[in-house]
Amino acid sequence: MSQLLETKAEIHAEVTAPAPQWKTDFYWILRILWACRVSVVSALAGLLLFGLVDQAQNLFADRSFDALLFGAHYWLSVFAAIFLVWAFPVHYGARRVLEDADSAWMIPYLLRVEMRDNDIRSVRDHVRRRFGHVICWTPRLLGLIPFVAVALGLWGAQASIENAAILPEATATRDQIYALLALDAATAAAFVYFVMKRQRIAKFIGASMDLRWLTFASLHATMAVFVSALIWPFFLSDHAPRALLVPFLLGSLVLGASWLVRKGYETGRPLLLIAILFAAGITAANTHLDDVRALPEASGAPSKDDRQIDITEAVRNWKAANGCTETECPPALIVAAEGGASRAAYMAATVIGHLIDRDGDLHDAPQLSSPGRRVFAFSGVSGGAFGSAIFRAALADAAEKDAPTPPCVNSARVWVGAHEHRDPTKSWRDCLQLLVAGDYLSPAFVGLGFRDNFSPRKFFFGEESWMEDRAALLEKSWERHYDFVTNAAYKKDYWTGELIQTGEPCASGAATGMCRRLGYARATPAGKWAPLLLLNGTSVDSGTRIIGTDLVSTRPAPTTNSRAPLYPAAYDFFEMISTPCKTPQGDMCPAAAHGDKDVAALRDGPDILLSTAALLSARFPVISPAGTLRAKGDGSHGDRVVDGGYFDNAGLASALDVARALKGQGVTPLILWVQNDPVGALTDDTLPPRAAGTPRLGETGVSFVSDLFGLVAAPANALLATRAGHAAEQAALAQRSLLEMNTDTDRYAGDMTASFFQIGVRVQPVLVADGGDDPLLDATCARFKGQTLSMSKVSMSWWLSQSVQADLDAQLCDKANRQSLKDLLTRLKQKLPLVKAEW
Repeated sequence: MSQLLETKAEIHAEVTAPAPQWKTDFYWILRILWACRVSVVSALAGLLLFGLVDQAQNLFADRSFDALLFGAHYWLSVFAAIFLVWAFPVHYGARRVLEDADSAWMIPYLLRVEMRDNDIRSVRDHVRRRFGHVICWTPRLLGLIPFVAVALGLWGAQASIENAAILPEATATRDQIYALLALDAATAAAFVYFVMKRQRIAKFIGASMDLRWLTFASLHATMAVFVSALIWPFFLSDHAPRALLVPFLLGSLVLGASWLVRKGYETGRPLLLIAILFAAGITAANTHLDDVRALPEASGAPSKDDRQIDITEAVRNWKAANGCTETECPPALIVAAEGGASRAAYMAATVIGHLIDRDGDLHDAPQLSSPGRRVFAFSGVSGGAFGSAIFRAALADAAEKDAPTPPCVNSARVWVGAHEHRDPTKSWRDCLQLLVAGDYLSPAFVGLGFRDNFSPRKFFFGEESWMEDRAALLEKSWERHYDFVTNAAYKKDYWTGELIQTGEPCASGAATGMCRRLGYARATPAGKWAPLLLLNGTSVDSGTRIIGTDLVSTRPAPTTNSRAPLYPAAYDFFEMISTPCKTPQGDMCPAAAHGDKDVAALRDGPDILLSTAALLSARFPVISPAGTLRAKGDGSHGDRVVDGGYFDNAGLASALDVARALKGQGVTPLILWVQNDPVGALTDDTLPPRAAGTPRLGETGVSFVSDLFGLVAAPANALLATRAGHAAEQAALAQRSLLEMNTDTDRYAGDMTASFFQIGVRVQPVLVADGGDDPLLDATCARFKGQTLSMSKVSMSWWLSQSVQADLDAQLCDKANRQSLKDLLTRLKQKLPLVKAEW
C-alpha cells in the first residue's frame, strides 16, 4: 500500500510540479494519441495504403461508372462514405474518448481507484488547461487524414499515367482524377465546417448537442455491414465495389472499437484486446476454415478413372486435332504464364487471344472449329494460373459447341474494350481479356476485412466451418464473372441499362466455364482439342511444387516395363488428397502401375472445380490464406499450399518437364513465356553488356530508412526479388534444354531463340504501328504511329483499371514483342519430322 501511495504521489507531482516542458509535452501527446489509438490506426492505415500502395491508387482510375445514366452517384457515394463511414468515426471516436466527462484515459485505473477525488480533479484540470488545444484539435486533425490519404492516392494515380497520354483511357482518367481531387477538397471542407459548427448544426436540425443520434446510426450501420459480410458477402461487394468498399474497411469498426477503449478505461479492463483475442480465438479454433474446396461425392459424377490422362494418350489426341501424319507434325506450343494477379492473366489473355485469332493463318489447319489447337498445355503460376484456367474453360466450351467463335455474349464496363466499343463475341483476344477483367478484389476485401476475422465452427463446436474463407470468395468471384460474360440469360437493370449479376453458378449446377472440374480431358470431343493445365502451387511443408493438372504424374518408361515420373521433383495434387496406402511399418507403398499401365483408382481424392484449381497457385500472402490439403479418410495428414511464385514465378519448370515428355513422343516442343512485370530500359551506367545477363542498374536504395530497417527490409526484399531471379534461371535452362532437344530434327535448332519465345511488358515500349506482317496487329497499332508511351506503375491486383488494361493491350505493338509473335507464328506453321528422343 505504501508503494502504491508513493507511485500516486509521484504521478501527482509530475503533472503539477515544474518539469522540462519538452518532456511533459512529449509524454502527454503520446498519451493522447494512445488514448485514441483506434482512430490513429485507421487514419495511418489510410495514409500508408493510398500513399504507398499502387493497387490502392489504381482504384481512383476506375472508369467503370463514367457512362452510366446515374454514374455520378458512384463517386458521390464514395466521398459520402469517406465522410460518414471513415472520417466522422475517426473524429468522433477520438473525441468521445478524449473529451469524456470522467477523462478516465488520463490516469491508470489502478491508481485512479486509490486516489482522492480532489487529486483526480486536480490532475484533470491541470492537463486540460495545459493540453486543452491538443485534446481539442487531435480528433479534428485525425478526421482530416482520410481526405489527405485520398488526395495522395489520387496524385499517385495521376503520376502513373502522366506519360501515357496517347491512350484515350489515360486521358479520360486524368480528367476524372482532377475532378475527384476537387470533390475530395470540397468534401474535406464540408467536414471541417461540420466539425467546427456541429453544435449549430445540431441545434438547427433539433438533435442533441453531441450528435449521439449520428453515432447511434453509425454503430447500427456498422453492425449491418458486418452481418452482411458474414451472411451475404457478395451483396456487399456488388453494391459497394472497389473504391467504395475502402471506407467501410477502414472506418466501419472505428466507433465500436473506440467505445470498447473508452469502457476499458472506465472499468480498468482491456476490453478491445479481449474482443480481438476472442475473435481471433474463435477463428483459430475453426481449423477447417482454410481447407481447399472439394466437391462432395455424388452419384452420376464422372469416373475418377478418366480424371487424369496419360501423356501418351494426350499427345495422340493433340496429333489428331492438328492433322499430324505418321512422319510429320507441327510443333506443340507450351505456354508458361508468369504470376502477377489480374495483370498476369490480362497480359496472357492478350497474347493467347491474338494467337487464336491468327489460327486461320496456319497452313493445313484441319479443325478451324477447334481454336487454340497448337497449344498443348498451359503452365500457369498465380495470376497466370487463373488466366490459364479461364483459357482452358473458354476453349473447352467452344470445342463442345463445335464453334470457332469465342463464348462471350455479354460485355462489362470493367473491361477497357467496353469503352472502345469492341465486340467480344467475334474476337478471341477481346473475349479472353473480358473474361479475366472482372472485379475480383472486392469479394476478397470483404473476406479479408470482415469475414475471416470472425469465422466460427459450425454451431461453434462442429467439425465443419460455418462459412467459407476469403479464398473461396475469390474463387466464386471468378466463377460469377465468367458466367456473367458467357450467359445470355442475364437481364438488364431498368434504370441503368446494365446487366444484373446474381447468384452463384456452380452452386446452381453449372458444368461449363470455371464450374468445370479439373481434369477429364478425355471428355473433349474427338478431333477437337482443349489445352491441358499445369497449375503450379508451392508446398508449405517442403517448398516443393504442387501441381494441379490433367496429366498423370508418370509416363511409360522407354526402356523398361514400368513407369517413370513426368515431373520428378513435384507433387501431384490429386495424389496428395487421395487415400493413403495401408502398408506395414517400414514397407514402401506399392507403385501406382501395372507394368507400364497407370492405376488411376489409387488417386481417389475428391474432384475440384477449375476455380479452386487455379487458386492452388494463386494464394499470395494476405489476400489469400494458405490452403489446407487433407488426405482422404485421414484428415489429420496432408499439407498446405501457397502461391506458386514462391518456387517458380515463371511456370517454366513444369513447362520444361512437359516439353521433355513431348520430345519423347517425337513432337517438337516450343515454349512461350508470357511475362507481365514491367521492365524498364537499361540505365546509362550499365556494366559492359553481354547476351543475357547484363545487370539492370538503378538507384542503390541505400537511405536513412533502408539503414534504419535494414535488418528486416534487406532480407525480405531479397527473398521477394529471388522470384524474378529464379524465373531468369529457369528461362536460361529452358533455352538450353530446348536447343539440345531440337537439334537433331529441327533445321532452326541452331538458333537458341527458335524454340523459346518471350513476350513481356515494358515501361517504355518501342511502338511499331505498321509492321506489315500481321494485319490484326497493324489494325490495332495504327493509332500509335509516331507516338511514345510510358507508364511507370502498372498495378498488380485482382482488379485492373482501364488505363492499366490499355497499357497492357498496347504491349503487343512493342517492336520486340511483335518480332517474337512473328517468329512464333512462323514456327507454328511448319511441319517437322516425328523423331522420338528420350529426355
